[in-house]
Amino acid sequence: MASNWFPVGTDNGKGWRLDIVSLLAVIGESSMEAHSQALTSSWTCILPRIIPAPQALLKPSRPTRMPQVPSKVVGVHNGTTVPTLNYFPNIIHPIDQQPPLSFVVFKITHKEKTPVDSLPSTANTNPSKGNSTSTSVDRGDLEKGPPIKRRSTFKEQLEQKFTTTSPPHIPTRTYSPLSVLSVVSCLLTVGLLIWAFLIPDGTAVLALGTISLASSIVGYASWWSPVLTKRNFSAIVPPGDVVIRTREGAFILVQCNENVARELYTGTEECDYNVSTQIYRFLVGLGTFLLMVSVVLLGNCNFTMQAAIGVSYIVLNGAFWAISLLKKDKFWDLSAYEVEDITPEDAKNAYKDSADTSEAATFEGKASFTRTMWYAIRETKRIGWVKKSGAAPTTPQWDEWLTLAEQEAQKGNRGWNAVQQREKIVGQLDPVTRDDATPVDNAEQHVPAVEVLLPATR
Repeated sequence: MASNWFPVGTDNGKGWRLDIVSLLAVIGESSMEAHSQALTSSWTCILPRIIPAPQALLKPSRPTRMPQVPSKVVGVHNGTTVPTLNYFPNIIHPIDQQPPLSFVVFKITHKEKTPVDSLPSTANTNPSKGNSTSTSVDRGDLEKGPPIKRRSTFKEQLEQKFTTTSPPHIPTRTYSPLSVLSVVSCLLTVGLLIWAFLIPDGTAVLALGTISLASSIVGYASWWSPVLTKRNFSAIVPPGDVVIRTREGAFILVQCNENVARELYTGTEECDYNVSTQIYRFLVGLGTFLLMVSVVLLGNCNFTMQAAIGVSYIVLNGAFWAISLLKKDKFWDLSAYEVEDITPEDAKNAYKDSADTSEAATFEGKASFTRTMWYAIRETKRIGWVKKSGAAPTTPQWDEWLTLAEQEAQKGNRGWNAVQQREKIVGQLDPVTRDDATPVDNAEQHVPAVEVLLPATR
């Protein structure tokens, strides 16, 4: 009788065996690491359940800040420079989705204005679009209000209202995909426990119990909340507009007040954990021990429960992988901010050559770093941020061009030939030499110097 090519049945001899099911419990670490911060920021992280690769949460230390993206962030009016872009603004306007040499303008405000947010702006944010005008603050008008026993100063009133508010906080969405999946996995675990009781399979009951307890302990140890930076003083300051320059030559202008700028761009996004570091280490150690015990128990369950638990882990791994394809704004509640795209029509296609063939052959008709930078200068009407961010070389020729660009921007000359003027002022003629080092006098042999910044995208 010929031997069978494949196992037959589920006995311990020549049948199918699923001892490897314990390996399925620790597969999918990459997906869990991608979701670890959003997953542990919700209260659903403490639900007892089976989760793929729980060891992804067993870290010797916890991050103190949210992940950041390398990028130049410069304040237009205050000159504050930050070398990285924070986590949440990168969700609002992902810089990796900005085409090279593109230019966009966003206006970000609080949906519910705080007392300091309601103060009039002290400078124009975008005069060309008529969004705001320069106004002066009347202290008498700001001090009007219900009578009080002791007349407090303007500064005391604002500081009292501002300091009594809680620190800015961005929670996870109530019905985010990760929260829903956590609840579903908890119900799935309860169903597996009931099934193990009915079979009965005591080993499966212990395995599911220990691994669920381990996930709850580790989830509670990692439970945290993102806290943004807020201003401690309420002095009237210029607008907090910022310009973000990517390595690919894209510019993002954000028009906002100082409170929004401090919360999203110039401040730090800290992680506020519910337990101390010492307690965290103890809980992680306990969770590691329970995880090792559960892996041993999973390999000793009967065939039915091994098959059920194995299929559950495969489904959960697929679900976490599918969720990783969603945008990050599906997980975080950013409803406290109102974002509006106010990019001018004549700058929306900064990364494209002009559709007009005749114009595309000119300096201004071709997409270039200089043209995109001019669009940003044209909207901000300032060049201090250009020098702070290192967007232009520090040479006398470039300083001359920047000064001229600032003057034209303040005049409202939106059609200024910025690239052509750059070629005249910054471009230099380099003599081409022969082998005997004799300069060539023919002017046609002279070639303009190549722009230093972003030579591949000029």
